Amino acid sequence: MQKFTLIISSILLATTVMAQENVTEAGAWRVSVNETTGKASIAYNNTTILAENEAEWGLVDNKTTFSTLTDIAVTSSNYQDEFGTGKQLIVTGKTTQAPITTITHTYYIYSDKDYILTDVTLQSDNNLEINYIAPIRTTASSTILDAGTNYFLYVPFDNDGWTRYETKLFGDWHPTCYEVSVLFNNDTRRGLVAGSIEHDTWKTGVTAASSAENTLNSLLVFNGVTSKGGTRDNDIHGAVKGTKVESSKMMIGYFADWRRGMETYGDLCATVHPKLPFSGAKPFGWNSWGVIQTNIRPAKAMETSDFFATELQSQGWQAQDSVVYIGLDSYWNENFAIRDHGKFVKQCKANNQKAGIYWTPFVDWGKNESGQMPAGSAGSYTWGDAWLRDSNGNPQEIAGGIALDPSHPATLGRIENQIKQFVKWGYEFVKLDFLVHGALEGKHYDETIHTGIQGYNKAMQYLAELTEGTMFINLSIAPLFPAHHAHGRRIACDAFSSIANAEYTLNSTAYGWWLDHCYSYNDADHVVLKGESIGTNRVRLTSSYITGIVILGDDFSAEGDQGAKDNIKELASKKEIVQMAHQTKAFYPVSANQGHPAPNQFMYVVADTTYLAVLNYEAGKRHEFTFDFDRLGLTTGTEYVVRELWTDQEDIVTESYDEIVRRGDAAIYKIYPKPEDNSVTAVRPNKTRCYYDAYTQEVCAKGNTTVLESYIYNMSGTCVMTVKAAHDAVSVAKLPAGVYLYRGIDANGNSLTCKFKK
Repeated sequence: MQKFTLIISSILLATTVMAQENVTEAGAWRVSVNETTGKASIAYNNTTILAENEAEWGLVDNKTTFSTLTDIAVTSSNYQDEFGTGKQLIVTGKTTQAPITTITHTYYIYSDKDYILTDVTLQSDNNLEINYIAPIRTTASSTILDAGTNYFLYVPFDNDGWTRYETKLFGDWHPTCYEVSVLFNNDTRRGLVAGSIEHDTWKTGVTAASSAENTLNSLLVFNGVTSKGGTRDNDIHGAVKGTKVESSKMMIGYFADWRRGMETYGDLCATVHPKLPFSGAKPFGWNSWGVIQTNIRPAKAMETSDFFATELQSQGWQAQDSVVYIGLDSYWNENFAIRDHGKFVKQCKANNQKAGIYWTPFVDWGKNESGQMPAGSAGSYTWGDAWLRDSNGNPQEIAGGIALDPSHPATLGRIENQIKQFVKWGYEFVKLDFLVHGALEGKHYDETIHTGIQGYNKAMQYLAELTEGTMFINLSIAPLFPAHHAHGRRIACDAFSSIANAEYTLNSTAYGWWLDHCYSYNDADHVVLKGESIGTNRVRLTSSYITGIVILGDDFSAEGDQGAKDNIKELASKKEIVQMAHQTKAFYPVSANQGHPAPNQFMYVVADTTYLAVLNYEAGKRHEFTFDFDRLGLTTGTEYVVRELWTDQEDIVTESYDEIVRRGDAAIYKIYPKPEDNSVTAVRPNKTRCYYDAYTQEVCAKGNTTVLESYIYNMSGTCVMTVKAAHDAVSVAKLPAGVYLYRGIDANGNSLTCKFKK
């Protein structure tokens, strides 16, 4: 009888446990919630990626978890929003102590996506003060990745102090990083991406612990992170106040390729806050901080403008819309009279250029507390009035400058005066620097501003509006997010002329390339050529071409270094590389590196063409690497044309093979399927050939001489286009779809022919 009773009790207990699980499924996702604790287990294609996920909130020194609540309820319903269609799963509960608060933990589960979203809302009849919310928090172990080399990616908050991204092996200590991270397998590329996609209020931290080679022991993604070394804050995160406090919406994604996962994360951020509109092409240009620095003068700036017009733009080195940006950096305010700005801007326009300028909106460099601040329409204030002070009333200083309160009327008045002046002078590009000062936690003038990110958003939105859409806004030292107040952001800190500088910037390209899904373009910082070998300068220029905005930094005035001028004229003559830079955005890594050294292979795919950039960071030895078909997504057995764009060397290959990059040099390979009509044959530079580029819709000539005559015929034999002038490409974009024959005659009298389909 006793044995029978135990059996019945076990059955009843099992039934009770099963009844406590609420299961919601959508597409490949399955979310199971324990109705007693509110903890959720999240699975994708039957792989549990988060076990027992439980919200946590409160103040940093007084936190509460979901399993301490009463009246826990779970509901689900069909759901649709701007991200997709699927199910909404809502878990609610109430606190047992005053102020009585309803906690709502919501999961947005999309049927056709590789990610779900989640957030937490706190609601009370009384005012709350909250500076910590964690919608993603698990301490239960799960095997999330394949066996092999698995990494946790450290993502920095900003680009100050020459900080780097870093991969940490599973089983190692994983430091707290910022806004987003990815745990991924470097061999199979499978990865788990987790981070905040909203950046209106909070600074978000991500930390994890792992053991063995593929076991995740804990994951925490939380609002309310600050640190002296990471976010540059002295204070703890500001407390959000009100009867309703909401976390950021956060993403949990599980991807076959972690690189596509990071791009998806960037796209989601841009869905929440769309990019600041920009209709122009990727900027090409110059900035004075590279070599001239504090010695910038009107004459040097205007001579540089002329150099670009006569020596570079004349041979096609410019943005795709034929524009070049010529930018003044720091110390223009000391060395330019008001009348000089008008002359400089006018000359730039005459040279088909746009003039750029530099400013630091949130920094007091003079540090004169009682000095009168030029606040204009905001009224009369001293600099000390506008200082952003910490919780003890002390001014906050970074890099030798005191932070200004971004919510103070004097700071906003100063921004209004300066931006309107830039617009009036005719500047069309502004580089904004030391913006982290404006995102610090502290005591804000505006009492509705509770956090550093709220203050930063307020001021940056105001600044962007003041430009009236007439200026390209480019951020220098700045947080990764928010991104929607600017068109571009420097991906790293100051870089100059060495291979080491290229390697440093490419660390950020390798792990932060996806930021150009949030901004229009990344910025690899100015490229300086002075005093370096042609190989080193190929590395430096390649690092910029494959990152985003292309900005040179040498002194190109009359007294500037002649070697740098000769180098850039030679390097800029590679028109197919310039064309590649026009067509592409940031390249992404073929594979990750362990630690913080940058990988040396980057790729980008346009239509049926794959570009591969390979960099040799070592001046002492050549770099041998495998041209790996599998890693590049190429099909073994297919004939590919492989052309190295710096040297014009070309081969046809059908399988993986070994290749060499010279000591301290770079190579850029253009790879595309050999046309079926065999119109492409491998040639070396002593020959000339032609081919059709489907992406640019051009018939291109390549070799040791230019083409003087080009004729294009339709299949009826009628000549539909004739070009008689020295050229190396013919655009057929205006021709209707169809099959055509091309015939060209080069300067040596050779006849070139190819058949192509448009």
